[in-house]
Amino acid sequence: MTRGLKTVLLTTVSTLVAASASAQQMAIEEIIVTARQRAESITDVPASITALTTDTLQKAGVARAHDFIAMTPGVTLVDTAEIGDTQVNIRGINGARDAENSFALIIDGVLMTNPAAFNREYADLQQIEILKGPQGALYGRNAAAGAIIVSTMKPSDTFQGKAKATFEQDKTYTAAGYLTGPVTDKLYAKLSADYRTTDGFFRNVFLNNRKIVDDYEGYNINGRLYWEGDDSNFDAKARYGEVNAASISFNAAFALPGFTLSGLPNAALFNEDVNKHQFTFEPNIDPDNDQTSIEVSAKYEAEFNSGTLTAWVLYSDIENNLTADGTSGAFGFF
Repeated sequence: MTRGLKTVLLTTVSTLVAASASAQQMAIEEIIVTARQRAESITDVPASITALTTDTLQKAGVARAHDFIAMTPGVTLVDTAEIGDTQVNIRGINGARDAENSFALIIDGVLMTNPAAFNREYADLQQIEILKGPQGALYGRNAAAGAIIVSTMKPSDTFQGKAKATFEQDKTYTAAGYLTGPVTDKLYAKLSADYRTTDGFFRNVFLNNRKIVDDYEGYNINGRLYWEGDDSNFDAKARYGEVNAASISFNAAFALPGFTLSGLPNAALFNEDVNKHQFTFEPNIDPDNDQTSIEVSAKYEAEFNSGTLTAWVLYSDIENNLTADGTSGAFGFF
């Protein structure tokens, strides 16, 4: 009995020692963030922040805002109107339709002041940081809810590229890729593009299912030049994108118990469970949403003994047109 007990104890101690050595070898990777406009460890940031690294983004297949918002606790997204009008809720502070964002959107160090700039595809994501809580001191007005900082891959000093494509139901196709390499010893370039199209899930029954309610087709072309000196760098970017998609499609289900009279047509629909509602779309026209985006930005950074100088300029022109009809009381008798 004593000899057997010693064997068990020695085996347990050996296992614990091996596990401790393995844990030391597998050190936790330090995540560097720039949410406070300087590079620092995420553990040093005295705020609530979610950081999605390159490995996480690639494994999750993140390509657009809907993808990384779904991975962030305390943040939700509503996109039921048109392409240029996405409303993000961070810690209960929601954006308003047809208004500026309630959060700051920073892409590669440049503050995107156009609300419609949030809706885009990404082919070369490197890291996404979502800073929760008021950030007016760092990013000025319209940052009451927080900040979303998107970093894409910088042009590389070696030639490399990547491409991917997917196919899903309802004729859904996506494709994205990039190509990068050196132009001179200190000047690097990158070209990236993406494309997405889908037939959507719903059909217009009034038009005999010939028209699709939630179709989408869009593409983006991005160019980038990056010059890196000894104590300074210059980053220039240009983007052109087009979207041809659906817009607002009315189909509502309301609970109005005060009007559920026995003689009222379709009275049972007033107390219908919205989760069991059979969505039927019957507008007179095909809802359409066209968007054209042109963006040009430049950023300059220089290191001095006293600190870092950062200057940037942005031109953003996003034209958004939509056409739709319908009623918010689609109970069958309007």
